[in-house]
Amino acid sequence: MKTVKHTLPFLALFFVLIFISSIISSCKSDKPEDEIKPVIDLKSEHGIYIINEGNFQFGNASISYYNLDDKSVVEDIYKQVNNQNLGDVCQSMSYINGWYYVVVNNSQKIEVLNPENFERRTSITGLTSPRYIIPVSSSKAYVSDYKSNRVSIINLNNNSKQGEIIIHGWTEEMYMLYGKVYITNMKNDKLYIVNAANDQLEDSLVLAQCPGSLVEDKNGKLWVLCNGDASINKSGALFCINPLNKSIEKRMDFVLDESPMRLSINDTHDTLYYINKHIYQVSVDANSLPNAALIDGSNKNFYGLSIAPKTGHIFAADAIDYIQKGKIYNYNSKAALINEFKVGLIPSKIYFK
Repeated sequence: MKTVKHTLPFLALFFVLIFISSIISSCKSDKPEDEIKPVIDLKSEHGIYIINEGNFQFGNASISYYNLDDKSVVEDIYKQVNNQNLGDVCQSMSYINGWYYVVVNNSQKIEVLNPENFERRTSITGLTSPRYIIPVSSSKAYVSDYKSNRVSIINLNNNSKQGEIIIHGWTEEMYMLYGKVYITNMKNDKLYIVNAANDQLEDSLVLAQCPGSLVEDKNGKLWVLCNGDASINKSGALFCINPLNKSIEKRMDFVLDESPMRLSINDTHDTLYYINKHIYQVSVDANSLPNAALIDGSNKNFYGLSIAPKTGHIFAADAIDYIQKGKIYNYNSKAALINEFKVGLIPSKIYFK
Protein backbone atom coordinates (compact mmCIF):
# COMPACT_ATOMS: atom_id res chain seq x y z
CA MET A 1 0.00 0.00 0.00
CA LYS A 2 2.83 2.44 0.75
CA THR A 3 4.24 1.96 -2.73
CA VAL A 4 0.88 2.74 -4.36
CA LYS A 5 0.47 5.92 -2.30
CA HIS A 6 3.83 7.29 -3.49
CA THR A 7 3.55 6.18 -7.15
CA LEU A 8 0.12 7.64 -8.01
CA PRO A 9 0.98 11.31 -7.19
CA PHE A 10 4.23 11.03 -9.16
CA LEU A 11 2.43 9.67 -12.25
CA ALA A 12 -0.21 12.36 -11.98
CA LEU A 13 2.45 15.07 -11.83
CA PHE A 14 4.26 13.52 -14.79
CA PHE A 15 1.16 13.64 -17.02
CA VAL A 16 0.35 17.19 -15.92
CA LEU A 17 3.83 18.34 -16.97
CA ILE A 18 3.47 16.67 -20.36
CA PHE A 19 0.10 18.38 -20.85
CA ILE A 20 1.49 21.82 -19.96
CA SER A 21 4.48 21.30 -22.26
CA SER A 22 2.21 20.44 -25.20
CA ILE A 23 0.16 23.61 -24.62
CA ILE A 24 3.31 25.77 -24.59
CA SER A 25 4.58 24.15 -27.80
CA SER A 26 1.27 24.71 -29.59
CA CYS A 27 1.21 28.36 -28.50
CA LYS A 28 4.69 28.91 -29.93
CA SER A 29 3.77 27.38 -33.28
CA ASP A 30 0.78 29.70 -33.63
CA LYS A 31 3.08 32.63 -34.51
CA PRO A 32 4.43 32.43 -38.08
CA GLU A 33 8.20 32.49 -38.30
CA ASP A 34 8.21 35.36 -40.80
CA GLU A 35 6.75 37.68 -38.16
CA ILE A 36 9.83 37.29 -35.99
CA LYS A 37 12.23 40.04 -36.98
CA PRO A 38 15.90 39.11 -37.07
CA VAL A 39 18.31 40.77 -34.71
CA ILE A 40 20.53 43.08 -36.80
CA ASP A 41 23.06 45.26 -35.01
CA LEU A 42 23.33 48.57 -36.86
CA LYS A 43 24.50 50.63 -33.89
CA SER A 44 28.22 50.18 -34.50
CA GLU A 45 29.85 53.32 -35.83
CA HIS A 46 32.26 51.18 -37.86
CA GLY A 47 30.01 50.04 -40.66
CA ILE A 48 29.18 50.78 -44.27
CA TYR A 49 26.03 50.50 -46.35
CA ILE A 50 26.18 49.29 -49.94
CA ILE A 51 23.44 50.25 -52.36
CA ASN A 52 22.72 47.38 -54.75
CA GLU A 53 20.71 48.65 -57.72
CA GLY A 54 19.37 45.26 -58.75
CA ASN A 55 18.16 44.46 -62.26
CA PHE A 56 15.84 46.94 -63.96
CA GLN A 57 12.17 45.83 -63.71
CA PHE A 58 13.04 42.80 -61.57
CA GLY A 59 12.32 44.43 -58.21
CA ASN A 60 15.45 42.91 -56.62
CA ALA A 61 17.19 46.04 -55.34
CA SER A 62 18.73 45.73 -51.88
CA ILE A 63 21.02 47.29 -49.28
CA SER A 64 23.89 45.36 -47.73
CA TYR A 65 25.55 46.23 -44.43
CA TYR A 66 29.22 45.51 -43.78
CA ASN A 67 30.62 45.60 -40.24
CA LEU A 68 34.20 46.83 -40.38
CA ASP A 69 34.99 45.38 -36.95
CA ASP A 70 34.10 41.74 -37.45
CA LYS A 71 34.06 41.74 -41.30
CA SER A 72 30.50 40.39 -41.40
CA VAL A 73 27.99 41.13 -44.17
CA VAL A 74 24.23 41.39 -43.68
CA GLU A 75 22.38 40.94 -46.96
CA ASP A 76 19.21 42.84 -47.87
CA ILE A 77 18.66 44.41 -44.46
CA TYR A 78 15.55 46.30 -45.62
CA LYS A 79 13.70 43.10 -46.47
CA GLN A 80 14.86 41.34 -43.31
CA VAL A 81 13.56 44.15 -41.11
CA ASN A 82 10.42 45.18 -43.00
CA ASN A 83 9.34 41.81 -44.49
CA GLN A 84 9.01 43.26 -47.99
CA ASN A 85 11.23 43.96 -50.98
CA LEU A 86 12.86 47.37 -51.23
CA GLY A 87 11.75 47.85 -54.84
CA ASP A 88 13.04 48.30 -58.38
CA VAL A 89 16.50 49.90 -58.80
CA CYS A 90 17.85 51.39 -55.59
CA GLN A 91 19.64 54.55 -56.69
CA SER A 92 21.01 56.40 -53.65
CA MET A 93 20.78 57.04 -49.91
CA SER A 94 21.10 60.21 -47.80
CA TYR A 95 21.08 60.95 -44.07
CA ILE A 96 18.71 63.87 -43.44
CA ASN A 97 17.38 65.17 -40.11
CA GLY A 98 18.18 61.92 -38.33
CA TRP A 99 16.61 59.62 -40.96
CA TYR A 100 17.83 57.65 -43.95
CA TYR A 101 16.21 58.64 -47.24
CA VAL A 102 16.57 55.78 -49.74
CA VAL A 103 15.76 56.65 -53.36
CA VAL A 104 14.24 53.77 -55.36
CA ASN A 105 14.32 54.93 -58.94
CA ASN A 106 11.98 52.73 -61.00
CA SER A 107 9.59 52.26 -58.06
CA GLN A 108 9.11 56.05 -58.14
CA LYS A 109 9.53 56.48 -54.39
CA ILE A 110 11.80 57.41 -51.52
CA GLU A 111 11.73 55.24 -48.42
CA VAL A 112 12.31 57.00 -45.09
CA LEU A 113 14.01 54.66 -42.61
CA ASN A 114 14.96 54.67 -38.94
CA PRO A 115 18.79 54.53 -38.82
CA GLU A 116 18.74 52.61 -35.53
CA ASN A 117 16.98 49.55 -36.93
CA PHE A 118 16.17 50.26 -40.61
CA GLU A 119 12.44 50.12 -39.97
CA ARG A 120 10.36 51.96 -42.54
CA ARG A 121 8.78 55.19 -41.32
CA THR A 122 7.02 56.32 -44.51
CA SER A 123 7.36 56.62 -48.29
CA ILE A 124 7.56 59.73 -50.43
CA THR A 125 5.58 59.18 -53.63
CA GLY A 126 4.41 61.27 -56.59
CA LEU A 127 7.85 61.10 -58.21
CA THR A 128 8.56 60.09 -61.80
CA SER A 129 12.07 58.63 -61.83
CA PRO A 130 13.98 59.92 -58.77
CA ARG A 131 17.77 59.75 -58.61
CA TYR A 132 19.26 61.72 -55.68
CA ILE A 133 17.95 63.73 -52.73
CA ILE A 134 19.73 66.65 -51.04
CA PRO A 135 18.56 68.78 -48.11
CA VAL A 136 18.64 72.52 -48.87
CA SER A 137 17.25 73.58 -45.47
CA SER A 138 16.00 71.87 -42.33
CA SER A 139 12.52 71.65 -43.85
CA LYS A 140 13.15 71.30 -47.59
CA ALA A 141 14.96 68.96 -49.98
CA TYR A 142 15.46 68.63 -53.74
CA VAL A 143 15.15 65.39 -55.71
CA SER A 144 16.76 65.01 -59.14
CA ASP A 145 14.96 63.00 -61.83
CA TYR A 146 15.77 60.95 -64.92
CA LYS A 147 12.57 61.46 -66.94
CA SER A 148 10.37 64.26 -65.65
CA ASN A 149 12.34 67.37 -66.78
CA ARG A 150 11.78 68.55 -63.22
CA VAL A 151 13.58 68.68 -59.88
CA SER A 152 11.05 67.88 -57.16
CA ILE A 153 10.80 69.95 -53.98
CA ILE A 154 10.16 67.87 -50.85
CA ASN A 155 8.65 69.11 -47.58
CA LEU A 156 10.76 67.37 -44.93
CA ASN A 157 8.26 68.12 -42.18
CA ASN A 158 5.62 65.81 -43.66
CA ASN A 159 7.74 63.99 -46.28
CA SER A 160 5.59 64.96 -49.24
CA LYS A 161 6.21 66.60 -52.60
CA GLN A 162 5.36 70.30 -52.47
CA GLY A 163 6.58 71.66 -55.80
CA GLU A 164 8.84 71.42 -58.84
CA ILE A 165 11.66 73.28 -60.58
CA ILE A 166 11.65 72.98 -64.37
CA ILE A 167 15.02 71.74 -65.62
CA HIS A 168 15.00 69.89 -68.93
CA GLY A 169 16.98 66.70 -69.19
CA TRP A 170 18.24 63.97 -66.88
CA THR A 171 19.18 65.74 -63.65
CA GLU A 172 21.63 63.73 -61.56
CA GLU A 173 23.88 64.63 -58.61
CA MET A 174 23.52 67.88 -56.64
CA TYR A 175 25.70 69.91 -54.29
CA MET A 176 24.92 73.03 -52.25
CA LEU A 177 27.39 75.90 -51.77
CA TYR A 178 26.75 79.46 -50.60
CA GLY A 179 22.98 79.05 -50.81
CA LYS A 180 23.10 77.78 -54.39
CA VAL A 181 22.39 74.21 -55.50
CA TYR A 182 24.54 72.96 -58.38
CA ILE A 183 22.80 70.28 -60.42
CA THR A 184 24.41 68.05 -63.04
CA ASN A 185 22.59 66.98 -66.20
CA MET A 186 23.37 63.74 -68.00
CA LYS A 187 21.59 64.74 -71.22
CA ASN A 188 23.58 67.83 -72.16
CA ASP A 189 26.71 69.79 -71.26
CA LYS A 190 25.30 72.09 -68.58
CA LEU A 191 25.67 72.52 -64.85
CA TYR A 192 22.54 74.21 -63.48
CA ILE A 193 22.50 76.67 -60.58
CA VAL A 194 19.35 76.98 -58.43
CA ASN A 195 18.71 79.50 -55.67
CA ALA A 196 17.70 77.40 -52.67
CA ALA A 197 15.93 80.31 -50.98
CA ASN A 198 13.31 80.83 -53.70
CA ASP A 199 13.63 77.59 -55.73
CA GLN A 200 14.42 79.51 -58.91
CA LEU A 201 16.78 78.39 -61.67
CA GLU A 202 19.26 81.27 -61.84
CA ASP A 203 22.01 80.26 -64.20
CA SER A 204 23.90 77.46 -65.93
CA LEU A 205 27.50 76.80 -66.91
CA VAL A 206 28.51 75.11 -70.15
CA LEU A 207 30.96 72.30 -69.42
CA ALA A 208 31.47 69.04 -71.36
CA GLN A 209 28.95 66.36 -72.25
CA CYS A 210 27.13 64.52 -69.42
CA PRO A 211 28.10 66.22 -66.16
CA GLY A 212 27.45 63.47 -63.63
CA SER A 213 29.23 63.82 -60.28
CA LEU A 214 30.61 66.70 -58.22
CA VAL A 215 32.51 67.35 -54.98
CA GLU A 216 33.89 70.30 -53.00
CA ASP A 217 37.62 70.59 -52.30
CA LYS A 218 39.55 72.09 -49.35
CA ASN A 219 39.59 75.51 -51.03
CA GLY A 220 35.81 75.72 -51.44
CA LYS A 221 36.08 75.00 -55.16
CA LEU A 222 33.60 72.76 -56.95
CA TRP A 223 34.89 69.87 -59.06
CA VAL A 224 32.60 68.39 -61.72
CA LEU A 225 33.27 65.21 -63.70
CA CYS A 226 31.64 64.99 -67.12
CA ASN A 227 31.28 61.43 -68.41
CA GLY A 228 31.23 62.28 -72.11
CA ASP A 229 29.24 60.45 -74.80
CA ALA A 230 31.19 58.66 -77.55
CA SER A 231 27.96 57.96 -79.47
CA ILE A 232 27.72 61.66 -80.34
CA ASN A 233 31.48 62.23 -80.48
CA LYS A 234 31.61 64.21 -77.25
CA SER A 235 34.44 63.48 -74.83
CA GLY A 236 34.36 63.89 -71.05
CA ALA A 237 36.34 66.30 -68.89
CA LEU A 238 37.13 67.22 -65.30
CA PHE A 239 36.41 70.82 -64.25
CA CYS A 240 37.35 72.99 -61.30
CA ILE A 241 34.84 75.81 -60.75
CA ASN A 242 34.97 78.86 -58.52
CA PRO A 243 31.42 79.11 -57.13
CA LEU A 244 31.85 82.72 -56.03
CA ASN A 245 32.22 84.09 -59.54
CA LYS A 246 31.05 81.02 -61.52
CA SER A 247 34.33 80.85 -63.42
CA ILE A 248 35.99 77.72 -64.74
CA GLU A 249 39.51 77.63 -63.30
CA LYS A 250 40.66 74.28 -64.65
CA ARG A 251 39.63 71.92 -67.42
CA MET A 252 41.23 68.51 -67.98
CA ASP A 253 39.99 66.59 -71.03
CA PHE A 254 39.66 62.84 -71.52
CA VAL A 255 39.96 61.09 -74.88
CA LEU A 256 36.81 60.27 -76.79
CA ASP A 257 36.52 56.55 -75.99
CA GLU A 258 36.96 57.01 -72.23
CA SER A 259 34.00 57.06 -69.81
CA PRO A 260 35.06 58.62 -66.49
CA MET A 261 32.53 58.48 -63.63
CA ARG A 262 31.95 58.44 -59.85
CA LEU A 263 34.04 61.42 -58.79
CA SER A 264 34.97 61.09 -55.09
CA ILE A 265 37.17 62.98 -52.63
CA ASN A 266 39.07 62.06 -49.48
CA ASP A 267 38.38 63.25 -45.93
CA THR A 268 40.87 66.12 -46.13
CA HIS A 269 39.38 67.24 -49.45
CA ASP A 270 42.73 67.51 -51.18
CA THR A 271 42.69 64.40 -53.38
CA LEU A 272 40.19 63.37 -56.04
CA TYR A 273 39.38 59.83 -57.17
CA TYR A 274 37.37 58.57 -60.12
CA ILE A 275 36.67 55.47 -62.19
CA ASN A 276 37.77 55.28 -65.81
CA LYS A 277 37.79 51.49 -66.14
CA HIS A 278 40.63 51.63 -63.61
CA ILE A 279 40.69 53.84 -60.50
CA TYR A 280 42.65 57.09 -60.70
CA GLN A 281 43.86 59.58 -58.11
CA VAL A 282 44.60 63.26 -58.70
CA SER A 283 45.52 66.14 -56.39
CA VAL A 284 43.28 69.20 -56.35
CA ASP A 285 46.46 71.19 -57.03
CA ALA A 286 47.17 69.30 -60.26
CA ASN A 287 46.68 70.87 -63.68
CA SER A 288 46.52 67.68 -65.71
CA LEU A 289 45.06 64.20 -65.48
CA PRO A 290 47.25 61.35 -64.18
CA ASN A 291 48.92 59.08 -66.72
CA ALA A 292 48.93 55.95 -64.56
CA ALA A 293 46.08 54.31 -62.69
CA LEU A 294 46.16 53.96 -58.93
CA ILE A 295 44.25 50.64 -58.96
CA ASP A 296 44.17 48.33 -61.93
CA GLY A 297 40.67 47.49 -63.13
CA SER A 298 41.57 44.66 -65.49
CA ASN A 299 39.20 41.69 -65.12
CA LYS A 300 36.89 43.87 -63.03
CA ASN A 301 33.85 46.03 -63.73
CA PHE A 302 34.25 48.93 -61.32
CA TYR A 303 30.85 50.60 -60.91
CA GLY A 304 31.04 52.38 -57.55
CA LEU A 305 33.68 54.22 -55.56
CA SER A 306 33.94 55.82 -52.12
CA ILE A 307 36.75 56.95 -49.83
CA ALA A 308 36.47 56.15 -46.12
CA PRO A 309 36.72 59.10 -43.74
CA LYS A 310 39.71 59.16 -41.35
CA THR A 311 41.42 56.04 -42.77
CA GLY A 312 41.40 57.04 -46.45
CA HIS A 313 40.60 53.47 -47.42
CA ILE A 314 39.30 53.06 -50.95
CA PHE A 315 36.14 51.01 -51.37
CA ALA A 316 35.36 49.99 -54.95
CA ALA A 317 32.21 48.22 -56.12
CA ASP A 318 32.48 45.60 -58.86
CA ALA A 319 29.23 44.89 -60.70
CA ILE A 320 30.93 41.92 -62.47
CA ASP A 321 28.41 40.92 -65.18
CA TYR A 322 25.27 42.64 -63.79
CA ILE A 323 23.73 39.18 -63.25
CA GLN A 324 25.57 37.56 -60.37
CA LYS A 325 26.18 39.12 -56.97
CA GLY A 326 28.71 41.92 -57.01
CA LYS A 327 31.81 42.47 -54.90
CA ILE A 328 33.31 45.21 -52.79
CA TYR A 329 37.10 45.61 -52.79
CA ASN A 330 38.66 47.31 -49.77
CA TYR A 331 42.05 48.93 -50.43
CA ASN A 332 44.15 50.93 -48.01
CA SER A 333 45.19 54.52 -48.80
CA LYS A 334 48.25 53.19 -50.65
CA ALA A 335 46.02 51.06 -52.90
CA ALA A 336 47.01 47.72 -51.36
CA LEU A 337 44.11 45.27 -51.27
CA ILE A 338 42.96 44.52 -47.72
CA ASN A 339 40.00 42.27 -48.40
CA GLU A 340 36.97 41.71 -50.60
CA PHE A 341 33.42 40.54 -49.95
CA LYS A 342 30.24 39.75 -51.86
CA VAL A 343 27.11 41.88 -51.67
CA GLY A 344 23.92 42.16 -53.75
CA LEU A 345 23.20 42.64 -57.46
CA ILE A 346 24.91 45.60 -59.15
CA PRO A 347 26.50 47.42 -56.20
CA SER A 348 26.90 51.11 -57.06
CA LYS A 349 27.07 53.35 -53.96
CA ILE A 350 28.96 52.98 -50.68
CA TYR A 351 28.01 55.00 -47.60
CA PHE A 352 29.86 55.27 -44.28
CA LYS A 353 28.05 55.60 -40.96
